[in-house]
Amino acid sequence: MNFAINSVILWSRKQEYPPRILPFKSRAVNIITGASRTGKSALIPIIDYCLGSDKCTIPVDVIRNACSWFGVLFDMEGEQILLCRREPGDKASTGDMFISRGKEITIPEYIEKNANVESIKNMLNELFAMSFLDLDSNASIFRPSYRDFVAFLFQPQNIVANADVLFYKADTMEHRKKLIDVFPYALGAVTPEILAKRKEFERLSKISERFQRDLDQIKTVAEGWKQEVAGWLSQAHEYGLTNYIPSDTDEFTRQVDELRTISQKRITDASVAPEHITELSKDLAALRQEEQQISSELFSARKRHTDMLQLMQSMGKYDKSLQIQLERLDISTWIRSNLTERNILPIFQPSHENVMEDVNALCTALEHMERSTTEMVVVPAAFERELQIVQVQIQELADKLEAIQKRIIVESQALAIQREESYTMESISRFLGRIDAAISTYERIGTDSELQAKLDEVNARIEQLKKEINESAIRRKLDYALGFLKTEMGKILTQLDVEHPDDPVEFVIKDLTVRVKSQTGRDDYLWEIGSASNWLSYHIALILALQRFFQTKSSVNVPNFIIFDQPSQVYFPRTRYFADEDTPQLNDDDKNAVRKIFDSLSSFVKNAGFDIQIIVTEHADDDIWGNIPDSCIHLVEKWRNNVKLVPIEWLE
Repeated sequence: MNFAINSVILWSRKQEYPPRILPFKSRAVNIITGASRTGKSALIPIIDYCLGSDKCTIPVDVIRNACSWFGVLFDMEGEQILLCRREPGDKASTGDMFISRGKEITIPEYIEKNANVESIKNMLNELFAMSFLDLDSNASIFRPSYRDFVAFLFQPQNIVANADVLFYKADTMEHRKKLIDVFPYALGAVTPEILAKRKEFERLSKISERFQRDLDQIKTVAEGWKQEVAGWLSQAHEYGLTNYIPSDTDEFTRQVDELRTISQKRITDASVAPEHITELSKDLAALRQEEQQISSELFSARKRHTDMLQLMQSMGKYDKSLQIQLERLDISTWIRSNLTERNILPIFQPSHENVMEDVNALCTALEHMERSTTEMVVVPAAFERELQIVQVQIQELADKLEAIQKRIIVESQALAIQREESYTMESISRFLGRIDAAISTYERIGTDSELQAKLDEVNARIEQLKKEINESAIRRKLDYALGFLKTEMGKILTQLDVEHPDDPVEFVIKDLTVRVKSQTGRDDYLWEIGSASNWLSYHIALILALQRFFQTKSSVNVPNFIIFDQPSQVYFPRTRYFADEDTPQLNDDDKNAVRKIFDSLSSFVKNAGFDIQIIVTEHADDDIWGNIPDSCIHLVEKWRNNVKLVPIEWLE
């Protein structure tokens, strides 16, 4: 996409001064060189601010005190667009903006607001062919924006040679996560619709998990109910509220329906009969007998399980002891392999007879032990199956015992010591109230048909999204894009000051870093590799390779300019300064390394085969990069001797 920087413009707070215009060439390596504190590092924040950043990061004091508006004039296919934004004052940012769009824009002397930042963002999203992404901004669905692409355009001073961070603003978790999400889209592996479906898939997967948890909880509640309903029915039978006696073959819904009928009865319907009371006592006695039987079965199963575990442990210890014996006796094999009739080892006395026979006997015993060890290595499959059967049996018996004990507790309460209170009208009334409340709770959370229907609907949509997303096709496209970047980075690295330029290097999306395959086959990540010169080289190689992919392979519209802020800084800490601090002196090795940076950038622009604009703000002077033959380097300005980004007269 042709979206290059024509010029950066500053407007003074003093209206008697004309705008400060900083021009750039479209297909060149544009260099601004200068001393420290001249405004070089402000260039990226100014351009980013005019492109609608959420926060103004333009340096305070001199620049912001002197300027009222900042602007950038962009060249596009057959037209220009001027974007300006007001200096925010004491605020973090301002939404006041100015826009002018036409075939050829004249820089105005004065700026008045005619737009806001949201309208500019919408316009740029449309310009970058993203306007059709009309998704609900409150639905937590990710949608790419032209703002995501600035990560590929800017390499500020704190990023350009960073071992941990490769991209602009990726040093914050929020931007880092979003950039990871946007990369498959930027590399052409997914469309915006697929990105939206991926986010919908993630959202629905979480909903499905929540519905499933709720459904499991409801089933747990229902299981608890099943363990208590029989006791309630027995107590209702004792009060004469029902003649129904539950059996093991009855369906649970039949029991619930009977409880629902009982809950509708009145106190006057109760009739305490002696035969009902004796039936409850008999039922309780039967339950206790069944509890004792199941407890005995559970004890036997647990004992069998314990014995089987101890047997497995003993087998392991025996096998380990055999291995120790083998290790101790392994010398016999060595002796036999080195022993011949003519070669008597020093460990045998000269008078020792039948040496070969004794050694062979020892090795034969050892082979027998090896066979025994091999036989003990694998536990028989039948034993494993039996262990699993016992474990399942223990679980079933424990659940059954718990159910019976809960029923015993319920029915024991009916035979409490204070029996005279149990049969009062008040007691029966409370019992009916509990039954009514329990039925209401069951009807509210105990029925799972509606929730199951919702879960089925969500899961059906998830399955449909899986087919529409087609992760295997996305993976193939990503592999192609990453392979392209790997090849391009390899070509560029051979021109830069990197220790192992021939080692294969690849970009890792999930970590937003590069991984280098060393000559020993080890994978080394960027943060594991030493030397700032290596970090700088990998940054430059990846950013250039991405630009080539965006402009030649991807259908996504990414601006065709890159800005590097002081890439040679990794060499300047080792410089010697003259009396004038503005003229650093590099040694020959460092000078050659810095020259490689500009030579590779110039070569990239010259041989790209597409329009690409590179802007470099630098401390290094033209004695290093000015004599590169047949280069595409263009000196924009030298900021020395009181020449700076902000004119000196604006500050007086």
